[in-house]
Amino acid sequence: MRTISVIIPYFQREPGILSRALNSIISQEIPDGWAVEVIVIDDASPCPAQDEAHNLHLKEALHLKVIRQENGGVAAARNRGLEEVDPSTILIAFLDSDDIWPSNHLARAIHAHKSGFDFYFTDNRRPGFHESHVHTFCGQKTGRFIAASQQINGILPIPTNLMVGLVIQEFPTQASTIVYDFGVAPLLRFNTELKAAGEDMLFFTALTSKATRVGFDLDSTVECGGGLNIYFGNLSWDSPKCMAIRVDQLIAHRLIGRMATLSPETKQLNDTVVKSCRRELAFQTLRNLFKYPARVPKEISRLMRLDPRVALLLPMDVIRVAVCQAFGSNRDKAEERRA
Repeated sequence: MRTISVIIPYFQREPGILSRALNSIISQEIPDGWAVEVIVIDDASPCPAQDEAHNLHLKEALHLKVIRQENGGVAAARNRGLEEVDPSTILIAFLDSDDIWPSNHLARAIHAHKSGFDFYFTDNRRPGFHESHVHTFCGQKTGRFIAASQQINGILPIPTNLMVGLVIQEFPTQASTIVYDFGVAPLLRFNTELKAAGEDMLFFTALTSKATRVGFDLDSTVECGGGLNIYFGNLSWDSPKCMAIRVDQLIAHRLIGRMATLSPETKQLNDTVVKSCRRELAFQTLRNLFKYPARVPKEISRLMRLDPRVALLLPMDVIRVAVCQAFGSNRDKAEERRA
């Protein structure tokens, strides 16, 4: 019996969210010869996972394991799940606790595995926000590649080196849409220093760089929910956690730049993203200095600890952004007067 292990990091404040995700797993069409192991890592959730799971009716081929641990964040929870997988595990799937799968998600992933794909992913929709993550947020390169292929259904092969660049630049690979061959990188783990952003991108960049065959399913879409989401809930410039997101994004891309498995072209692409991340962090720092002139954001101290070199460059980045803002503002005013 071959096993596909589903890892769910869980921290929610509202009841019913996890049971919805688990029911979407129960509804899966499981091919003969396969078992599904579900590992829920309860990251000290205010709504305990056991309360969500105790009334479930599991199929014979489906096994549930709930592990409660001290709160360590989503990366630590996923890492614990990877440590707990059954020795017979062939495939790994991630499912965030507020997301749900279509009933054929695992069956299609297993079919992709049998067809030689060791990294499989689908599109996703978020009701009320977007119907296609790929076409809404990744249209420039990912969407263009899909359109140029002229393939309208089935699993679209994506060259590995191209896929790594897409993950770095557009990140089409949301965690709940991915199933991969555990043998590709059995020791790969999420970076637990990245709490607000970047841990997924770092992990999936490393994973896709090791994959031999990547496939995007044109016929499937995962539904992302509206539960607790640190990243999407704090993207506003005025969010208290926006600074943490900017810092983590920069650190993640700096770590990506050190990967030995990246091609020179991909490293160059990542360097361009690093420059953009530095500008965004400098702009956020400048805003904070205007709002709280006597306070140094704690995230800057964390940046100094994790990446001293780029932290030492931050003052110059802030000055450049301030000059650009000042000259841009003056130029806009001059143009208004001429008009």
